[in-house]
Amino acid sequence: MMTLEIVPLSAQDLPGAEDGILDVYRTAFASPPYDRQEIDVVQFAGGFEWHAQRPGFRCFVAREGDTILGFTYGYSGAPGSWWYDRVARALGPGLARPWMTSAFEFVELAVAPAAQGRGIGGRLHDALLAGLPQRTALLSTAQEETTAQRLYRRRGWIALHEHFTFPGGRLPMMIMGLELARRRPPPR
Repeated sequence: MMTLEIVPLSAQDLPGAEDGILDVYRTAFASPPYDRQEIDVVQFAGGFEWHAQRPGFRCFVAREGDTILGFTYGYSGAPGSWWYDRVARALGPGLARPWMTSAFEFVELAVAPAAQGRGIGGRLHDALLAGLPQRTALLSTAQEETTAQRLYRRRGWIALHEHFTFPGGRLPMMIMGLELARRRPPPR
């Protein structure tokens, strides 16, 4: 039996793992509420390459042998980026200032459907956030109750803004925040 490993990847490591990451993305987000199509996978691939060049980029994959079963990544948030600016506007100055001044943008977490239910998502989540220098972390997730949203809530994330649709988006989203110094320990 192969052992599951949670492995950090640098931007330079990504070309060797990109096909596996895209396969996970393709299958994890194919079903409702996401309903991602192949055009969405292509757009994700382009954004992922660009995000890998952002300051503070971190990426982890879950793998057994050479097979990638899940991944997560994020980077340091900063004004001037598409997501950051839209979220700051939606939150307004009263929430944006305390939540976004020193924030890590938790961009993506996905586990292949065949590997779900094994605690992989939680392990990836915790690896990505471990030892970050930022005060907070932020993410956007489907407004609809999902496995991911339940994972985030169990780990201490709170809703900062609900029913937000990004420009050009088709899915209502929830903006969530986590105070990194007050993180809950992972559930046992």
